[in-house]
Amino acid sequence: MVSVIREIENESDGGPKSIWVWVAVLVLGIVILACGVIAAFHAASLGMPAILLLGGMALVGFFGLLGIVSQRQPKKMERRNTDRESAYSDAFFKNPDSAVIMENGKIIHANEAYLALAQRIGAMGISETAPSVDRLFGASGKETASAIFRLHHMHSETPNAEEVVDTLDADGMLHRYRIHVTNLKPRQLWQITDVTQESHGEESVLIGAPVGLFSVARDGKVIATNAVLDRWLGGEDNVRPDYLREFIEDADALLDSPATPGRVVRADTRLITRKGVVTPSIMVGTWHELDSGDMVASVALYGHSSLGVQKAAITAPQTNLPLAANDKATSFSSAPVAILHLDGDELGSSIVTSANPAFERMSGGLSWTGLPFSEVFTPNDAEHRFLSLTSSECDADKPFDATLAGANGLPVSVYIITDPDVSGSSWAYLVDTSARKSLEDQLVQSQKMQAIGQLAAGVAHDFNNLLTAIRLNTDELLQRHPVGDPSYPELQNINTTGIRAAALVKKLLAFSRKQTRRMELLSVTDTLSEMIVTLKQTLGERAKLNMVHGRGLPPVRADKSQIDTVLMNLCVNARDAMEEQGGGTITIRSLLTPRHEIDDPSVALALKSIPGDDFVIIEVSDTGTGMTDEVKAKIFEPFFTTKEVGKGTGLGLATVYGIVQQSGGHLTVDSDLGVGTTFRIYLPAANASEAEEEIVKAPVMAKKPADLTGQGNILFVEDEASVRLIAAKSLRKKGYKVVEAEDGEEAFELLEEADEPFDLMISDVVMPGMDGPTLLKKGRAMLGDARIVFISGYAEEEFSELLSEEPDVTFLPKPFTLAQLAEKVKAEIGESDA
Repeated sequence: MVSVIREIENESDGGPKSIWVWVAVLVLGIVILACGVIAAFHAASLGMPAILLLGGMALVGFFGLLGIVSQRQPKKMERRNTDRESAYSDAFFKNPDSAVIMENGKIIHANEAYLALAQRIGAMGISETAPSVDRLFGASGKETASAIFRLHHMHSETPNAEEVVDTLDADGMLHRYRIHVTNLKPRQLWQITDVTQESHGEESVLIGAPVGLFSVARDGKVIATNAVLDRWLGGEDNVRPDYLREFIEDADALLDSPATPGRVVRADTRLITRKGVVTPSIMVGTWHELDSGDMVASVALYGHSSLGVQKAAITAPQTNLPLAANDKATSFSSAPVAILHLDGDELGSSIVTSANPAFERMSGGLSWTGLPFSEVFTPNDAEHRFLSLTSSECDADKPFDATLAGANGLPVSVYIITDPDVSGSSWAYLVDTSARKSLEDQLVQSQKMQAIGQLAAGVAHDFNNLLTAIRLNTDELLQRHPVGDPSYPELQNINTTGIRAAALVKKLLAFSRKQTRRMELLSVTDTLSEMIVTLKQTLGERAKLNMVHGRGLPPVRADKSQIDTVLMNLCVNARDAMEEQGGGTITIRSLLTPRHEIDDPSVALALKSIPGDDFVIIEVSDTGTGMTDEVKAKIFEPFFTTKEVGKGTGLGLATVYGIVQQSGGHLTVDSDLGVGTTFRIYLPAANASEAEEEIVKAPVMAKKPADLTGQGNILFVEDEASVRLIAAKSLRKKGYKVVEAEDGEEAFELLEEADEPFDLMISDVVMPGMDGPTLLKKGRAMLGDARIVFISGYAEEEFSELLSEEPDVTFLPKPFTLAQLAEKVKAEIGESDA
């Protein structure tokens, strides 16, 4: 090609330069002729000096003409062969590779292939003239511009130079081009070759990976898919979907995430096939920037029910693949799929001969050169039994669970596929399943906490019954033995202990999310500010307290007293964690975070069931000793504590967990040994309309009646005899007529046989046989206008539906005192006639 160009240049040299030579010869010839004619015809009149001057001029012209002739190469004065000229021209202008001849940055000649390339890329102007190379790739971004600049400024002594660039054609497909420049001094030959198909050969193994792979633009347009995803989706061959939403249910989880280079997005989603079949899947994508400046996400999709790859898929031709990036990693290679080539039939003894960059990232930089495949994983014969198999014994559709060796220790699914091109070799595909494993662990933990919560709620209910009996009897005895009585101190000690026990039961109910709460719109900033003084007094001087308020925080709906309890428990735990090192700093920070900016996939999944687009986060962090993973997994369990005996009940964090869950929020913890611990409380922000409609009113404190005596007919239903007997006895002393029933069936019979109507029914909620709500429904007609008071060791929220349906029904939580019982009765029936 270079020799062809030189011939074209030689042809060009015979044109303008030869014309100027002949012009010079003609001028000199005219000068010589003129001097001779004048000297011959006018010698007598001119005189000797003039004749000598004319003779000198003639000699100068003669010698000038002689010099020009002597400098000309002794070429034959014959015309060039026209057939040869045509052959050289065709070799350049009709070459299939795009080519131009340039001088000083300007195009001198451009062949037909170059013009066609400019048309395909969309760089042709209205004039139909060949665009410059800079303009040809002008939309391809900074990297391509830098490469072309380097070629333009190659050293004058450099014979040739080469760069590879990527660009999107007018049809939206990504292509790779090799630009080769040959130095012709002073001109340059630029040759541009499309090497997209050469890149496909390097990618074939990755494209055949046993996971669904695709590339998607920022607007959701699908750029490319691999054969596995096409097979999952079904339909016609080589027809990829146009947009992500056509086959991914929760496409916004990726598209709404910040598109910054290197950002990894993990989401639990569902794959939608062309037949409408929906399958749960896990989507992991990585955003990266093309040379053009466009952001593209490379995505791996796995967890599909038909996960796997047909062995033919490795060598099957791909027609819709994207071009590799400058570092020889395709847009697919950013997805978390590690690929190893193994030499050897038996997996355990086979040697790793190559690995892609994803493996180095997943393993934490594990050196794979000459590494036995068995050492890729942690030493665990029970988990890694597949290493005893041969590659031919492995099913491509059935992965093996394993744990990678190295610093990260990632859980992976291992797919083994025999290499059809190399005998005794195979390919190993390692898919990062840490997100799925995290979700599974969370599900197990959630089920475990739910079971413990149910147990705690049952225990708390039974304890409340016992505590109610203890407190009622203690109150009765205190009335007989007032202050000054020798027995008063002991009775008061029993009463105080009962109150402490009731507080513990209250924490159990908070953990089990069955605690009575009073929800209201709260300003997190105001709530935190009001707690500063109390927290500082509680924490002492060794713990420094910093508080950082977020700006413009919307209100949240929560129980203020419960939020205060959460803050107090977290800060006390933080103080204790810093005690060994003599103190430290506790930082409470509030901030507003939109849902789409939450990076942690486990948190995003947990918040998926919580309505709202924005979350107010309260962070409580300390500079204490931190926790191990084993301790962190148990900190929310009731009665689990790392403190010394007598210094903690183990219910502090359990209470925090229950309150946050009951408030409709989410709680997370991050901890590093020797660094500290951070708790994060996610509370859904109240919407604007809700905040505007709610009128915040100061609670009206009901005035306690001075006289607790009264009159009325009361039906008291309670299966716990120790509670029923003392409560009925106390009410009779206050002047009321009380009829007792030990269960719902007996109470119903009493209603049927009653001679006079009841003014009030006090009933336990949970009883063997007929419970309180059932009794109310069956006996509603016989109760008439009677008021209803339910008592229970469970929370009021458990019966909120019943309380909303029955306007005459109120609630009194256990344990209660005799005074509280008398006040409730007085408030309900007042001075009814007996």
